Amino acid sequence: METDTFNFTDTEFLDIVNMILKSDTPMGDEFIPITNIEDSFNVNGLDSLSTMMFVVWICDFFGITEKQFQVLLEQPNFSIQTLKEFVTKTATKTYHYSQAKEYAKHCFK
Repeated sequence: METDTFNFTDTEFLDIVNMILKSDTPMGDEFIPITNIEDSFNVNGLDSLSTMMFVVWICDFFGITEKQFQVLLEQPNFSIQTLKEFVTKTATKTYHYSQAKEYAKHCFK
């Protein structure tokens, strides 16, 4: 069930971001989760395909258009906190954290 307000804590948002990033980690590579909301989104050194997949997942997950997300991507280096603030402002669908976690488990196996 969706909720009207995006209200994830920093820890909850990091958890969802890490689930998405982990799903794109190549087999055999070690996944190192982001542990600080102030860390740069670019800390994982994602290649262009991984970045594109992350954008697609975030857009789908929170009902954000890729055109809207492009504004954020134009910033040369943004933090996870900046991403969270962006999602807070632009999300057209969101969930309670428990629902989001279940959805993420289903999508990001």
